[in-house]
Amino acid sequence: MFRQQDNPVLSSLPEIQRNDKKRHRSLYAIFAVLGVFIVITAAVLLISQNESSQSDSSTRELRLNYAVGERMVYEHTNIATNQMPNTELPLPDTTNSVNSDSTLIIEVLSENSNSYTVKQTRAMTPGFGVAIPPITLSIDKASYYKNFVDPQGQFLFFNADSNPTLLAYLAKDKITIGDVWIIPVNTGNASLGLTGEVTLTFADTQEIPVPAGIFQTMRIEITSKDLLYHSDGTILSGIDGMNLQINGTSYVELGTFRAIKADLIQILTNAQGIVISTWYSEKTLVEYTKP
Repeated sequence: MFRQQDNPVLSSLPEIQRNDKKRHRSLYAIFAVLGVFIVITAAVLLISQNESSQSDSSTRELRLNYAVGERMVYEHTNIATNQMPNTELPLPDTTNSVNSDSTLIIEVLSENSNSYTVKQTRAMTPGFGVAIPPITLSIDKASYYKNFVDPQGQFLFFNADSNPTLLAYLAKDKITIGDVWIIPVNTGNASLGLTGEVTLTFADTQEIPVPAGIFQTMRIEITSKDLLYHSDGTILSGIDGMNLQINGTSYVELGTFRAIKADLIQILTNAQGIVISTWYSEKTLVEYTKP
């Protein structure tokens, strides 16, 4: 009778089957381990995403938080460009650019419950403008918003004293990432003024490097809508009906609202939509000394 053990191939089948079973068990074990690994990895990623989302939607106190004795050095770059032969504004008739750079040093001398006393020293680019002596001034802790828009911090329409909507926003003591502030603009008078709207979007939190170091910041996007000049010609002729468009980004340090970096572009177009002039400003923290 033909027997399985008489055939070397057939006689090895049980062993092969046993080996196949072992391999299958090994593969199952590997797949099981991979499955656990994938589940754990997915869970970790999900937790990380949730933590990131929670972090991005967290609230921040609205208040300057400097320390007495600290010193901040900023570099400012300003570029004004007349982009076409101009017959409407008192500007040169040829396309040109004018750069005006400066360095601003801020030293925090003292503080009380509401304000800081600081010393400001500004040095202009050699040969541009006049020397500016150091000044000592008081900065209200609630004036953190001046770091939001203009790298120079001097936008007239962002004056809290004359903007009820801005005052209502500033009455809050916290900001949430994702908030949007829509601020109406109505400055000047019947002879010369500017109306329209500026929007601030508290976009997200970012770690950014600047020459002074690496800082955890809040990124704020600045845009405008329907910013229009009106003028009767008594103060400045040729500007009536012109549009001012602004776009920029500001980074303020979390916890202090210290200005870390900002840029802003302003584009002026005439009533026909032709670009007349462009102004670009940039501000960067280049040195920071702790107290």
